[in-house]
Amino acid sequence: MSTPREELHAMIDELPDDAAAELVPDMRAILRHRLEMHRRRAAEHRPWPPSWFGSVTGSSPDIAARSEEILRDELGRHQ
Repeated sequence: MSTPREELHAMIDELPDDAAAELVPDMRAILRHRLEMHRRRAAEHRPWPPSWFGSVTGSSPDIAARSEEILRDELGRHQ
């Protein structure tokens, strides 16, 4: 299986010269836009925790607090 870069090279190599020349300005614009978006995402401040964090209340009862008791009862091991 080829890498994405190899696949792009293969597609470009299959193009006739005139078609490749027509695509160059569009590809430059696309790549410039993608790079700019990548830079913006990398630079933007992302607070931690996110605003939605903790927005849901937990279930009751807390099963983790009773895990040993539940396992002991289910596995038939009584102390």
